[in-house]
Amino acid sequence: MLRRRFAVGGAVLGCTAALGVPLGLLWWLLAPRPRVTVGRDGGILPFPVSETNFAVDGYFTLIMMGAGLLCGYGVYLLQYRLAARDATDLRMACLLGMAAGSAIGSLAAWQVGTLIDAGDFQRAVEAAEPGEVIRSGLRLHALSALVAWPFVAVLQYGLFDAVSLWRGDLPAQRRSTAQDAQREAGASGAEPETGDGRAAEPSESAGTERREDGTG
Repeated sequence: MLRRRFAVGGAVLGCTAALGVPLGLLWWLLAPRPRVTVGRDGGILPFPVSETNFAVDGYFTLIMMGAGLLCGYGVYLLQYRLAARDATDLRMACLLGMAAGSAIGSLAAWQVGTLIDAGDFQRAVEAAEPGEVIRSGLRLHALSALVAWPFVAVLQYGLFDAVSLWRGDLPAQRRSTAQDAQREAGASGAEPETGDGRAAEPSESAGTERREDGTG
């Protein structure tokens, strides 16, 4: 049973982390690129300031939050069906695997999105004159956005688990209810027992004697 939990948790971790690559590509495709000014020493100055500077972080956060919602729902549904089929409680294993995988996937999405633009942006900086305004590469300024995916995923997962626990429809609870119902049905259908633990049987001779007394 422990090996089963490790296997399922590891599979959830790997699959969730692998989603970071396509999500990084999606961020790279959708996010706008702000403009920056090349300094005299070849550095980058965050001017001119516009709403585009904040839109890059906003796109990343929204994509990560959407991934968290989908992962929280999908992983909980997966473990629910596996637990119902195999009679094994996989809630904690899947939760830990999803949390770790989404954290790794968030880092992967960040790196994939920024590395695609890194080469072209560096060449543009080297070719630009001091004070020239160029199009920036994709950069994430608010690193706190990296926790959006695991936070939302764990919150969504916990919400579904709390609702299932409140409704009493967890696989373990259903099995326990079914077993209790079977025991009650067996107890109600059992024959009365004698003092020595054996089921009492009707006495034919006693019935015969009663009939004879009635006719006599």
